[in-house]
Amino acid sequence: MIFQTQKARNMIDQILNTVISLMNDDFGSIEPEVVLGNLALVDTYNDDLNNSITDKVVLSVVNIQQESILRNTPANRQVYNNLGQPNGVARHPGIFLNIYILIGANKSEYAIGLQRISQVLTFFQRSPIFTVAQIPSLPDFSLDKIIFDLHSTSFEELNQLWGIMGGKYIPSVIYKMRLAYIDSIDTNAEISLVRSIDASFTNKSK
Repeated sequence: MIFQTQKARNMIDQILNTVISLMNDDFGSIEPEVVLGNLALVDTYNDDLNNSITDKVVLSVVNIQQESILRNTPANRQVYNNLGQPNGVARHPGIFLNIYILIGANKSEYAIGLQRISQVLTFFQRSPIFTVAQIPSLPDFSLDKIIFDLHSTSFEELNQLWGIMGGKYIPSVIYKMRLAYIDSIDTNAEISLVRSIDASFTNKSK
């Protein structure tokens, strides 16, 4: 996939950092309470008091999937130039993504960790949809909105996830961020538009 701008290359982290900023504003703490980090390294980071995820609420991307229902999109499309004339351009088909985010309360006090998870749930219950009003950079990524859905997991799935991550369980929830749309158009690769079709048929008799 070829992205149009440097911003598009940094789409996921920029959007998540903006959401994190909104969460910190909602939490109302003096120091940033919510950070982007790798929850698989919680035990390592706990030994380093200067590390940014110690005693924090941490967002980690644990899976990225393509939305299969919306995969079949045209490879080329018609655009109009400054004169209003139609041109055909090559188009890298867009990708609709489901990004699974594990949000864990890496707090030294268990009760405070539960309180932070309650705040996370309340935050996304009030604001499950983010538009340009909340995230002005969305148009840079060909997005008009992103949606956060609470993702339920079974005990088995939860055990497998934390087992893969190699860490002890901490109070946490999983959200699915959808649909992130990455669209790349090669404006230099013009193609000819089909303006007419000539067809002839021959009746072959036996």
